[in-house]
Amino acid sequence: MKKYVMFALCNLLCCGVPTFAQEWPARAVTWIVPFAAGGPTDQVSRYMASKLSLKIGQPVVIENVVGAGGAIGMEKLAKSSPDGYTIATSANTLQGIAPHLSKLPYDTVKSFTAIGGLAAFSYAIVVPIDSPIKTIDALIRKARAEPGKVTAGSAGVGTGVHLGAVLLGQNAGVTFNTIHYKGGGPIMNDMIGGHLDFTLEVIGTALPMVNANRIKIIATTGKQRHVTFPTVPTVSETLSGYEMNGWFAIFTSAGVPENIVLKLNQAINDVARSTDYQNFVAGKGYDIMITTPAELAQLVKTEVLKWGEVIRAIPDSVNKN
Repeated sequence: MKKYVMFALCNLLCCGVPTFAQEWPARAVTWIVPFAAGGPTDQVSRYMASKLSLKIGQPVVIENVVGAGGAIGMEKLAKSSPDGYTIATSANTLQGIAPHLSKLPYDTVKSFTAIGGLAAFSYAIVVPIDSPIKTIDALIRKARAEPGKVTAGSAGVGTGVHLGAVLLGQNAGVTFNTIHYKGGGPIMNDMIGGHLDFTLEVIGTALPMVNANRIKIIATTGKQRHVTFPTVPTVSETLSGYEMNGWFAIFTSAGVPENIVLKLNQAINDVARSTDYQNFVAGKGYDIMITTPAELAQLVKTEVLKWGEVIRAIPDSVNKN
């Protein structure tokens, strides 16, 4: 009997069949970026991936999977094996807003496991440089005096720029005339030309135009004043409870073992705390976002509820198309 057991063990060893599953990570990790290559979010994802690779001792390979506003890439993540070898960058717009705009082939809460933050940002509410509007209160008073005539530039239905303006109107009890553009560039052209009353712009992107005296900021949209513009008030100082922040974070598929998720989270947060990463992110106009998996998962649930209420309150004839 002993000879048989020894023979069987030798067979296993000679054939290279492992008796236990290999500890994660034993091979390369694929990182799906559902945005086009070359943009700021893609660049931050690639930078984090290069540092993450050093942390875990395995290659982390970026794969841009674009289309359907990011849904194709996220669907690929949802269908991936729950083994921790496929992760993805997602955003507040994809996780919290998109479910209320169209039917998705996955559930933004149940189909994914939250890992950790990648970057965050708040917006500046900007007006033309020669605009008489200098405060949020003045903007609201103008909107009340001229119902539906105050123009708000939008980067497209369901974008943070669009819904940030909608939320502002809902909180103030006014309606803006939202004009949808294909991206932020055309908005800024019309803003600088004085053809729009206001828009929202990512603070890091707005900074060069503010410094060049081409636009001016009347408020920022975070909970606290932004470090870049400490003298500019937040919207919430006028409208209590208003907050509009964007973020990019890292997810994997549902069912990935907790020990793998925690390893990924620790490695990502270690990179995020480094001076090199913080400087790189700041150069793209973003802020650092460090979370636990549980905190990120709760943030997604909060965003889904918040934007569901905002979108359902938009009249069908106003600002939805």
